[in-house]
Amino acid sequence: MLPAQSSTGEVGGRVRSQTGAYLEGAIVRVEGTSLEAATGREGQFVFRGVPVGTHTLVVRYIGYGASRTPVTVAAGARADVEIALTPNLETVTTIGQVAGQATAINIQRSADNLKTVVSREALGLVQEGNIGDALLRLPGIIVETRAGVNRTATIRGLAPQYNSVTVDGLPITNVDGNRDVALDQFPYATLSRVEVTKALTPDLPGDGIGGSLNLVTRTAFDSPDRTFAFNLGGTNNQRGNTINQQLELVIGDRLGAKKNFGYLFTGSYFHDYRGYDGSDNAYSTVGTNPFVLASNNVYDRGEEKRRIGLGFNVGYRPNTSTTLYAKAVWSDDYRWLDQKGTTWRPTTSQVDNITFYREPHNVFQMYIAGGTTQWGAWNTDLRASHSRADKTYPATMQITTRIANVAMTPDMAEPRFPRFTVTNGVDLGNKTLQRLVNVDQTQAPRDENETTIDLSTRRTFSLDGLPFSLKFGARNSTKQSAQSQPIYARYTLNAANSASITPTLIRDVATPDFMPASNGRSRLLPYFPDYDRWLQSVQNGAGTFLVNEPFSTQGRANSDFGIDESITAAFAMGTLDIGNVRLIGGARFEHTNNSGRANLVRTTTVNGVTSVTGIVEQKSSASYSNVLPSLHVRYQPVVPLVMRASFTTGMSRPAPGDLIPSAQVNAQLNPPTIVVGNPDLKPATARNWDASAEYALGELGAFSVSVFRKDIESFVFSQRTRLTTGDFAGYDEQRRVNSEGGSSQGVELSWVQRFNMLPGLLSGLGIESNYSFISSDARYPGRTESLPLTGPARDVLNLIGFYNLRGFELRASYVQRSARLSAVGAALAQDRYFAPDKLVDLTFSYGTQRLGSIFLNVRNVTNTPTVEYVGDRSHPVSTTYYGRQLNFGVRHGM
Repeated sequence: MLPAQSSTGEVGGRVRSQTGAYLEGAIVRVEGTSLEAATGREGQFVFRGVPVGTHTLVVRYIGYGASRTPVTVAAGARADVEIALTPNLETVTTIGQVAGQATAINIQRSADNLKTVVSREALGLVQEGNIGDALLRLPGIIVETRAGVNRTATIRGLAPQYNSVTVDGLPITNVDGNRDVALDQFPYATLSRVEVTKALTPDLPGDGIGGSLNLVTRTAFDSPDRTFAFNLGGTNNQRGNTINQQLELVIGDRLGAKKNFGYLFTGSYFHDYRGYDGSDNAYSTVGTNPFVLASNNVYDRGEEKRRIGLGFNVGYRPNTSTTLYAKAVWSDDYRWLDQKGTTWRPTTSQVDNITFYREPHNVFQMYIAGGTTQWGAWNTDLRASHSRADKTYPATMQITTRIANVAMTPDMAEPRFPRFTVTNGVDLGNKTLQRLVNVDQTQAPRDENETTIDLSTRRTFSLDGLPFSLKFGARNSTKQSAQSQPIYARYTLNAANSASITPTLIRDVATPDFMPASNGRSRLLPYFPDYDRWLQSVQNGAGTFLVNEPFSTQGRANSDFGIDESITAAFAMGTLDIGNVRLIGGARFEHTNNSGRANLVRTTTVNGVTSVTGIVEQKSSASYSNVLPSLHVRYQPVVPLVMRASFTTGMSRPAPGDLIPSAQVNAQLNPPTIVVGNPDLKPATARNWDASAEYALGELGAFSVSVFRKDIESFVFSQRTRLTTGDFAGYDEQRRVNSEGGSSQGVELSWVQRFNMLPGLLSGLGIESNYSFISSDARYPGRTESLPLTGPARDVLNLIGFYNLRGFELRASYVQRSARLSAVGAALAQDRYFAPDKLVDLTFSYGTQRLGSIFLNVRNVTNTPTVEYVGDRSHPVSTTYYGRQLNFGVRHGM
C-alpha cells in the first residue's frame, strides 16, 4: 500500500510485444518530468513520486515503433498500464539471430554501465552447448581454446584469472585450482542470456579487473505462457569422422489462477568423438644458439566425450511485491582420452613411443535459493548459493618405451614439422628394439566447494524533485579446495625383463591420415604400447616391476594439498538522475582470508641413491583488505545517443592452486613440467578509466566506440626455467610470481546494421562487425625489455555478414587475431607467444517462430591450427590441428 500523499502517486506496468512476449530494456519515460526507467526482464517498470494528474508514458525500443500511452495518477494511488509495441521489422516476429539482436541492443543501451549482451537466440547457435562459442565474436573478448574447445574468456586483454564469472550474480566454482572458469561446463540450455560487464559498479564483485561474465538463468516467469523449446541434432568432426548426438530440452509453465507459481526444467545430452593432431618442439641452448632442437613430439589424440546437463527452478509469488525461488544446475562430463605419440630426440639419439590414456570425469552442481520483496520504496534481495565441482580419474596411465642409439639428422625446412633421417641404419620398424622407460599412473581427484550468502536493499527517494536511490549490501563467500593422490606411481623394469616383456606388449597402429598438413614430414612409428596389456601386466606383475623412487613418493606427497578461502564484502552505492544525466557512485569493501596446507618431502642421497627421509606438512596463510571506489556517468543528450564515462578500481586474487606451498608434476607435457606454488603471492589491483558512445542507427542498428585504460599493480604471471640438476633435471619449472606492474589501454569499435532500407530481397542483408586495439606494457622481474601483458592480442577483427528474411538466415563469420604473449621466460628466446590466426565459420537456418527451424553450422572452415612459438615464429613449440566441425539439426524456441 502507498502512504496517502497530497500530490503524488505511483505508475507501474509492463511492456510487451504484440505477441505478448516481455520486452526487457525498453526505455519508459514520463513525459515532461525527469522520471525514466528501463524495463526489467519481465517487461516491468515502476515510477514513484509521479505528480497527480494525466501524463503520457513514452516508450522506445529499437526494432519497434515508439509508443505514447496516457495515464491518470491519483494521490496516494497506483495506476497500472499494459503497453504493447508493434515491430517495425518482420524478423522480430520470426526467429533468428537478428531477433536476438534487438533484445541485446536494447539491454545494452539501457544499462547504467558499459555492458555487452549475448541473447538467448545467439546462445541457441552454439555447438555442443558451449557458451564460449557465443562469446568468441564480442568486442574486446578473446576466448582461449583448450583441446579444441572454446573454454575461457580474456576480457580487454586481461587473462581469465583477472575476470569474474558468476551465475545470476553469484560466484561459480571449478576444479582446476585456478579462477579460469571453464565456460563449457555450464549447460547453456539453462540460460536466458550472458552479460559481459566491462565497468563494474559497487554492487558487483570487485574481482574483475578486465570485467565480469554473468550467466543469467532462465525462469518460468520470463514468459507469460508455457515454455517449450528443444534442439535435436548432431555433429561431425573432421578428425573423428563420426555422427554424434546432441539434444537440449526446455519445459516450463506458470500455474494457478494468478499464474503465480512457475517451474522450468532443462535437460541436455551431448556425445561425440573427435580427434586432433599435434606437433610439439622443445629447444636447448648449445653455445650461443638457444634454438637447437632437443625433441619433437608428434601425437594423434582421440577423445570421446559424453556430457549430461540438468537444470530445474521453481518460483512463487505470494503477492505482487514478493518473489521466492530455488534453482539447481547439474552437469556431468565424462571423457575417454587416447593419445599415441612419438618423440624424436636428436641430441640424445633416442626415439620414444608413448601411449597416454585417461578418463577424466568432471561433475559440477550449483544450488541457489532466495527471494526479493518490495515494501513501499524499499526493495530487498536475499540470496544464497552453493556450488561444487569434482574431478576424478577412474583410469589413467602413460607408458613410454624407447629405442636407443638412433643417430638422426633433423630437417628444419618446415620448423613446425621437423623431418628426421636415421643415419646409422637402425630399423625403427623392429619392435624388439623397444625397451620400457617407465609406466606412470597418476590419479589426482580434486574437489572444490563454494558457499555464498548475499543481502542487498535499495531505497528510492526524491531529492529536490530529482530521482535518487541508495543501495547497500553485504556478502560472505567461503571456498574449500582439496586434492589427494591415492595412486601416484612410476614403474620401471630391470634390463632383462624390459628386453623380454616390452615387445610382447606392443601393438601395430596404422595412422594413414596423420597430420596431412605436414605433407608426410611428421611421422609416427607404426606401433605403440598397448594400454590394456600394460595395465594387466602392472596389476599382475608383482616382483617384475620396480617402483621408481623417490619420484613416486615425492609426487604422491606433493599432490596432496588443500586451501580454504573466505571473502567478506560490503558496498554502498547511490544513483541520481539529473535530466538526461545519471550519476552512479559508491565503494565496495572486500576482506580476504586464505590458508593452505601441503607436504614438504625431505630426501637424502647416499652413494648416488636418493631416498625419502620424511614428509612434513607445510602450512601457509594470508589476509588482506581492499577498498574499491567507483564513479559512473551516463548521458543521453538525444534519443539515439548514449554516452558513458567511468572511473573504477578492481582487484584480482591469486588462484587457489597458485598459493599452495607444494610442487606438482605433469609428465605428459613436452617438456615435462613441475608447477611450484607460491604462498607469498599478492592480489593484483587496478585503476580503470572508461569512456564510450553508442548511436542507434535506424530500426535495428548501432555504432559504438569505447576507449579504456588500466593501470595494474602486482599482476601475476607464469615464469618458466629449465631445471638442470636434481630428481627433476630436464623438467621445466613453472612458478607464478608477482610482476612489478603494467598498463593496458585500447579502443573498441562496433557496428551492427540491418540494411532494411534496401529494396525487396536485399532488405535482408546485414552486418555485425567489431575491432579491438589493445596496447599494453608490463614490467617483469629480471627483465628489462618492453613486453606486453600475457594474454591480449594487439588487434582483433570480427566480421559477420548475414542475410535474414522470411525465416531464412545465412551467416558468414570471420575472426582475425594478432600474436599474443602466453608465458614469460628468463630471456626473449624463452618467451612464448600464440601465433596470429584467422577463423571462418558458416551458419544456415530456415524456419518460423511457430514451427521451429532447421540449421547447419560449419566451424573452422579453413582448418586453422593453434600455434605457439618461442622467440619468433621460426621457432614453433606447439602446432595443433583440430579440423572442421559440422553441427546440424532442428530446433524450436532455443
